[in-house]
Amino acid sequence: MAEAAQDTDADYPSSRYSWYCMGVIVFAYFFGFMDRIIVGLLTPAIQLDLGFTDTQMGIIQGLAFALFYTLFVIPIGWAADRYNRKWMLTTGVAVWSLFTAGCGLVRSFTGLFGMRVGVGIGEATLNPCTASLIGDYFPPRSRPRAFGIYTMATAFGTGLTYVFGGLLIAFTGAFANEVAMFNMPFLGQIPAWQAVFIIIGIAGLIPALLMAFTVREPKRKEFAKDKSDKASWAEIFAFLKQNKTTLICHHFGVAFILMAVYGWVNWMPSLFSRVHEWTVPEFSLWYGIFGGLFGIVSAISSGFVTIWFKDNGKADGAMRTVLWGGAGLTIGTTIAPLMPSPELCIAAFAIAGVFSNWPPAQALAAVNEMTPNQLRGVVTSVYILVIGIGGAGLGPFAMGWVTDNVFGDPNQIHYSMALVTVVMGSLGTLLIAYGLKAYRESLSRVDWMTGGNPLEVAGTKA
Repeated sequence: MAEAAQDTDADYPSSRYSWYCMGVIVFAYFFGFMDRIIVGLLTPAIQLDLGFTDTQMGIIQGLAFALFYTLFVIPIGWAADRYNRKWMLTTGVAVWSLFTAGCGLVRSFTGLFGMRVGVGIGEATLNPCTASLIGDYFPPRSRPRAFGIYTMATAFGTGLTYVFGGLLIAFTGAFANEVAMFNMPFLGQIPAWQAVFIIIGIAGLIPALLMAFTVREPKRKEFAKDKSDKASWAEIFAFLKQNKTTLICHHFGVAFILMAVYGWVNWMPSLFSRVHEWTVPEFSLWYGIFGGLFGIVSAISSGFVTIWFKDNGKADGAMRTVLWGGAGLTIGTTIAPLMPSPELCIAAFAIAGVFSNWPPAQALAAVNEMTPNQLRGVVTSVYILVIGIGGAGLGPFAMGWVTDNVFGDPNQIHYSMALVTVVMGSLGTLLIAYGLKAYRESLSRVDWMTGGNPLEVAGTKA
């Protein structure tokens, strides 16, 4: 049986090495997020070439990725609590990169669906392994910042996907107004949008190699009292039952918020192409610069906001950051697609991006804080299952379906984006607000954190 661990900062790897490992993981996550959303930039070209509807593209963008991402995430989370996380994550990075390249080798809805399934299976290793690794690389006070930096990869991924993805689309000629061909080594002439998938997928193998040869598996820490260091299913279910209100509000609240985020991230290129008559490279450059910059600010600031809450007596600071991020994001991204000019639309989305990474970054920090080491992989995977289906899966699909079936006009995409955002974002924010009390109750049961119970350490105020 594991004894309660009261680890000191000296028990963790050196700060320099821990941040190096975080840098490699962020680099991998950057490619993962790029592989996840590049299909949004290529949607106009794919639709022109293959004739897919918005609903079909919503499935390719979201559900094809998310369904199997979530199907595999529970067993992967269970394995992350027992086996070598570094090698699991290395394998996952290689798998999702190869399947992204595979998207450039198929020319049917079924083929693209299958390749996106493979991307989802590979990415299912990412959050369970990383959330567990961060808990063993960084002492508790550093973790909110570490999770913020980790989530910064989504901002880098978004910004650089738009900037370099746009440049790559311009280079290959994958525009929405023509089916361009590109001369790919070993493959000959292929549609330009397929070449983009292949190039990005192959590049994603670089962080897999870095992880394999330069990152070490850290020693596990922070085991709960009177529990084995490898939790049984009975212990897992007991923890989930004991914290069910917290987990339901947390998981589903963030999922509703992320439905809006993944929806507009995937459909923004089509919004600017259809409503504002911008080319994809033109939109990509401007949003990549400003959206990426504000997203990076969001990711970094999220950890500081949580620590500020904690320093002011709010031990539930991670959930409070999720709450305020969800509220700001919902308001901003409901207004943004309705702006009358492309410049104002870009500006509104970029400003709203200040809040974009507060919910996902600090949601992971909140799970980590309330969960002992031997349960972190599987509890994180339950969270990923919910947000995978609800956020990454249903968000792009919902906006595509509303455009086709509610407004019935592809050029009304801005209205469907605003409608889905205000409904789902509001539901998510209300759930998070309702769950604050339950989250504090979950924190009151913590018996493994350095220095004692987090509520007592912070002197929490309701």
